[in-house]
Amino acid sequence: MTRQIYHTIHELETTALVKAGISLRIGGVSKPPYTTLNLATHVGDNPAAVVQNRQIFSEQTGIRTVKYCRQIHSTAVVADDMVTTPSWHLEEYREPEISGDALITAQHGTPLGIFTADCVPIFILDVATPAIGIVHAGWRGTLARIADNTLEQMKTRFGTDTRHCRIHLGPAIQKCCYAVSTELLGQFVQHFGKNVHTGTHLSLQAANVNQLIERGVSASAISASPFCTACCTDKFYSYRAEGGQTGRMLSFIQLVEV
Repeated sequence: MTRQIYHTIHELETTALVKAGISLRIGGVSKPPYTTLNLATHVGDNPAAVVQNRQIFSEQTGIRTVKYCRQIHSTAVVADDMVTTPSWHLEEYREPEISGDALITAQHGTPLGIFTADCVPIFILDVATPAIGIVHAGWRGTLARIADNTLEQMKTRFGTDTRHCRIHLGPAIQKCCYAVSTELLGQFVQHFGKNVHTGTHLSLQAANVNQLIERGVSASAISASPFCTACCTDKFYSYRAEGGQTGRMLSFIQLVEV
């Protein structure tokens, strides 16, 4: 029996419009501290191990290539036609030339991806167009409203109406494990409201949900994973819980032919 190495985003796949998921940290070949299915090349892992991990991932998911950017904790949103797909299996590997922290497309069969290890992966589906987006939202991107900006770019490029969007927030560090400075907490409360914290602990999920609702997305159309990456390092990578040296999960979304 094949060991499941990724978590399906059922909340979006039930539309039959997309294939979406997030890889787990199990089932790969990377050695500690990248144990075992690290899919990112920029974290110091053995490139040969990443090649094999990506092959394992592709065999189980059917995802053969992924469009992604060099993530810089920005608010930059990149359309898929601006990205030259890197060599997924690294035979002639090079880092993506374009930087950004969100990608969008209305093209079928074009997987978009972002890498995380505590930051919030946000999956966006405009069911009417249809069109998709995927967002890497750490505290910097969340505070700068990258999710909001992604929806604005989808509106400009594809005519996306937020009333037709379904959005899922994937596994990320949760409020239980995310203590931050009083100064940073104050900025989040000022921008997103008091429900984003308990004491000195911040909820990036709540901050992103609040900005999505403010943008016009229905609360009933937003779902969020209950998994905390810092609590569940048996399943997920956590930059904070693992001292800053660890692997990355890949979150992906792709429009499928209907």
